[in-house]
Amino acid sequence: MLKNYLKIFVRQLFKNKAYSFITIGGLSIGIAAALLIMLYIQFEQSYDADLKNSGNLFRLNLSSTSEDATVEKSARTSPAMGQLALDKIAAVEDFSRVVIMGEVIAGRGDDFVREEHIFLTDNNYFDFFDLEIKQGNVASMSQPLKAMLSENTAEKIFGKSDPTGQVLEINSTNFDGTVEFEVVGVYESLPENRHLRPEILVSYATLHHFIGKQIDQSFDWLNLYTYLKVNSDDIPLVEEQVNAALQENYGETLKTAGTEWQLALQAVQNIHTNTQYAGEYNGGIDGSKLKYFIWIGTFVLLMVYLNSINITNARALNRAREIGVRKVTGGNKKQLFLQFMLESLFLNLIAVSIAAIIILLSGSYLVEALSLNLPSTLFSISRLNQPLLALWIGGTLLSGIYPALVLTSFSPSAVLKGRLTFKLKSTFAKPLLVTQLIFCLIILSGILTVYLQLNHMRNQKLGISLDDKIVVRSPMLFVEGSGNYQEQMSTEFTKIEGVKAVAATNEIPGNEVYWRSDNVHVEGKVKNGSMYTILNVGENYFNVFDITLLAGKYFNNHLQTGSEAIINKKALETLGLKKAEEAIGEKLYSNGNAVPIVGVVENYRQQGVNSQMDPMVLNYSSGDLNYYVLDIEEGKTENVLPLIARSFNKLFPASPFEYYFLDEHFDKQYKSELQFVKLFSLAAIVAIIIAVKGIVGVTTQLIIQRNKEISIRKIMGASFNDVLVLVSREYLLWLSTCFMVGVPLSYYLFSNWLNSFLVRIDLGWWFYTIPLCIILIIFTGSTLFQTVKAAWVNPAETLKSE
Repeated sequence: MLKNYLKIFVRQLFKNKAYSFITIGGLSIGIAAALLIMLYIQFEQSYDADLKNSGNLFRLNLSSTSEDATVEKSARTSPAMGQLALDKIAAVEDFSRVVIMGEVIAGRGDDFVREEHIFLTDNNYFDFFDLEIKQGNVASMSQPLKAMLSENTAEKIFGKSDPTGQVLEINSTNFDGTVEFEVVGVYESLPENRHLRPEILVSYATLHHFIGKQIDQSFDWLNLYTYLKVNSDDIPLVEEQVNAALQENYGETLKTAGTEWQLALQAVQNIHTNTQYAGEYNGGIDGSKLKYFIWIGTFVLLMVYLNSINITNARALNRAREIGVRKVTGGNKKQLFLQFMLESLFLNLIAVSIAAIIILLSGSYLVEALSLNLPSTLFSISRLNQPLLALWIGGTLLSGIYPALVLTSFSPSAVLKGRLTFKLKSTFAKPLLVTQLIFCLIILSGILTVYLQLNHMRNQKLGISLDDKIVVRSPMLFVEGSGNYQEQMSTEFTKIEGVKAVAATNEIPGNEVYWRSDNVHVEGKVKNGSMYTILNVGENYFNVFDITLLAGKYFNNHLQTGSEAIINKKALETLGLKKAEEAIGEKLYSNGNAVPIVGVVENYRQQGVNSQMDPMVLNYSSGDLNYYVLDIEEGKTENVLPLIARSFNKLFPASPFEYYFLDEHFDKQYKSELQFVKLFSLAAIVAIIIAVKGIVGVTTQLIIQRNKEISIRKIMGASFNDVLVLVSREYLLWLSTCFMVGVPLSYYLFSNWLNSFLVRIDLGWWFYTIPLCIILIIFTGSTLFQTVKAAWVNPAETLKSE
């Protein structure tokens, strides 16, 4: 029996090639798109979820409220907080501290690498985050000047030799030169779905070596992450207890400073999908926006299955005689239902197989085109077999049950006597087609909204100039103390025709500045608890970026490092000063040091427009900084780039020349929005293809069913225009329903999405009209040929068979 059903299915498939292509093509494309979106969502939600203690691991986050009611949420806490939680709260089993070191040069001899993923941490970190030790002993990490390497980094520096016991040189501005560390072990390189992926781990005791053990009692050195292992399901109670302990031990100091602190526990597995805290090492993704990707995938899947149902229902009359004969010869509803469900099973198997081939062959290209940053290991049949099986079975049921019920409901006597009056309006075909159009409208509204929001963010005034700027990384060389790179590079690069000036900085616009402190105030005023961003820059920083000076002067090259400071307008207000002129000459106290304020500049955005504008303190530095920004004359970028590379290689022949364009780097902050645009574009293309297939399939069958009616009307005197109105009147009803339902639903979804942005567009007239016009064009283009063909039909050709 199964063999016969398969034969019938194959005959039907080749008998109706056009409909088979529409159905299978629509299902395959839709399933492939939905599968790609599903893989992306699963991967983003998998960060740190497979840790053996993931349910018990939490990070302490700090919310600080200053006197002016400014609230700052930060992932950074102080060294004393972990020990405090362990001592005061029974549910806290242990804690681990992680300090970000920033970019370093690490290696030995001539083998060295530039590494950003380097942290100071304690022994508990290895247990908390399941680091598998390949060589060495974690116990050795309790001593200062010890380091462990990932397998990748160990191979880059030491090759195939055993690095254990060997010396690793690390050059860092934090050390003011090069420091030697003993490599005490190697651990397995971490998978990509970790919120921290250290390549080098330095013993936390090294901090004691340079600063002293008293740092562990500090509450105001807010420069590390604190992780807690908690054995309790009542996390709000633990938060209440840790805040009570904080007030007991540090409350008076906070009260004196006019600051309120509130600690919160965040599950480690939720860190990657939460972007509300500043000071994150990796940006992560906004989990609230991730749900929109779920909606996109759901809409695409529903569209393809509704399309399949519609086309099957629309062709029901074509199989009516087959069903009538089967019933007369003894076939019952159960057998017929099984046959049509098996046909749906075969059809979905073909579609799922084609979708799998699309993903396996082009998955990596799609990931690159859509900027999804998914590992290639996801695109293997072993990772896809479960989702494919679920889509096959689920798709069979979703797209097969209703058509099977419709097809088995025909009366054999009515069919064989030619009196079957089954019409599309007696089924759900029209509502299903309207639902497809609604989903298509929502997706089109989405891509339009996201695209315009991204452009709006990109076109905001930043307060700095990013155009015609080339960023050159500092040389990858080992030095003792200062290498005097800033002076050398400024002197040599400005000799090149087309290079106007060179600015040095520890962080370029587009990067978060990790040096932050609330221990900042001017003479005669007390701290108010506000957090300040502190940045070291060179002489030409303000000229190169065209930052407006409100009062005072810029730096000059005759200064000593750290001898003067310039603040922005936000810092002026936060310090309690009313006018920019008042700040000039004031002593600025920061972490025990006092320097004169020599200038006040207009606010500018260090990061994108969706980040808060921070009060900034810019210190002068003549030493080696991480980045050198070259201001290029307009239109000469391509010409000067080879000259810059040649000059750099002449100065530093042992170091690779690393550069990028500042405007492109700054634009990377909008990665999440760019992903939205690209995924919505993918969904829009799929939705339009499926909508066109569905519209063509259903309207063609509808017109075929009305051919007799149209022919009789033409014999009775109906004109070409009358027939057009007759056929199109129903189309207008479908479109009106689509607009009335789709527009309010789209407005609800995307106005909520826009609310998460500090700077946002308004949903104006374009939001209502452009998607409607596109839907109208799609529908008209898909139905015009069949409608005109029906209006021109020769009644004699239609009625001669009656």
